[in-house]
Order: sequence, then structure tokens, then C-alpha cells
Amino acid sequence: MSGDNGRMHDADHETPEAPERTPAARTDEPGSPIDEPAPQPKSAYELPSKKNTVLRNMVWALLLTMAVVVVVGIAFFGVGSQPEREPLANSELDVAASAERAQAVAPFPVAVPAVGEEWTERSARFTAGANPRWTIEYTSPDGQLVTLVEESELGASMLSAAIPGSTVEEELELGGATCSLLRGEQATAERGIACEGAEWGFVVHGNADRAALQQIASAAITSLE
Repeated sequence: MSGDNGRMHDADHETPEAPERTPAARTDEPGSPIDEPAPQPKSAYELPSKKNTVLRNMVWALLLTMAVVVVVGIAFFGVGSQPEREPLANSELDVAASAERAQAVAPFPVAVPAVGEEWTERSARFTAGANPRWTIEYTSPDGQLVTLVEESELGASMLSAAIPGSTVEEELELGGATCSLLRGEQATAERGIACEGAEWGFVVHGNADRAALQQIASAAITSLE
């Protein structure tokens, strides 16, 4: 009896064996799912990329080009409509200074007619070449274009270029020089006065009346004396 009780007592105090633990599955083995980190939100202060920089530079270049075009257009054409522009004043065109520069290279004395305030000097230029030429353009008191063309002699080519198909209407003398009153073809009302000296020859032509043409011719001869 006591033996049974002893065996029962030993059985009651035996520690039960712990259950075996199942090893946790490793996530780094091939084929197993791996948790990826969540994407971070973009910062508002992120540095610009190369693509954004190139695009921004293109936009600025386009805006700058348009601004330059506008400025040049305004400078060249003016702002708004100005159908009636006043001609340049005589003081804004220095014919005497242009003649002085031309005289340094011209093979003939350069004419500088002294005209009144009612005349407007429009342009003055010297053309070099095989036949050097001095040209002055005026606006007459009645608004007509009058041109003086001078070379070293009075040639047929100069006359035909100034007044195509011209014919002599009258021979006259101005300031001691021999001159001719010319008229163009019937289709045009252009007239001219051609004069020649020892070292020069010129023709004054335009649609102005005879008195205006003769005024310029006489002033040119006076400046050549």
C-alpha cells in the first residue's frame, strides 16, 4: 500500500514536458514576401531637376526674344498711326558737312547750293566708282522733289538717267555758265536744267516749275565759282 502511495506521489510531482515551439517563418528566404518601405512624400523645397531647368530657360529665352522684337518694332515703326509726319528740319541734315567729306575724295569741285528756309534738304550723298557722283535732294516750296546730280562732266548717261528721253527746249546762261533747259518725254511733266563748267557738270531736275529749278541751278553755280 505504501509502495503504491509512493509511486503515486512521484507521479503527481513530475513536471509535464513543454510543448515544442514551431520556428517562425523567415522573411528573408527566397520567394518569401518582404515588406517594402512606404514612399516618402515629396518636399516642397526639392531642388529643380535638369529637365525643369532646361524648360525654364527656354521660356525665359522666348519671353526675352519677344520683348526685343516689340522694342525694335516700336523704335522702327513708331507707336500708333502717324499718317502725317513732319519732314526733317534743315538743321537736321548737314549738307555742308557731307559735301566737305565728299570733296576729300571727289575728282571735281562739289556744289553746295545755298537755299532759303522755304526749301527742305532731304538727302546728300556721294557715290564712288567709275563715274563718281554727288547727289542732293530737296523738297521745293510747293512740295515737289528736286534733285541735283553732279559729275566731273555733263555726259549723256547722266542726262538719260536723270530725265529719260529728254530734249533741249532752250539754251540759256546762268552765272556765266552755259546751260540748257530740258523737258522729259510727253508722258512725264519732269523738267531740268543742265549746266557745265571747266571741271564739272550737273543737272537739276524734278516736277517743280522752271523758277524753282533755275534757283537751285544758279545757287549751285555760285558755290562752284
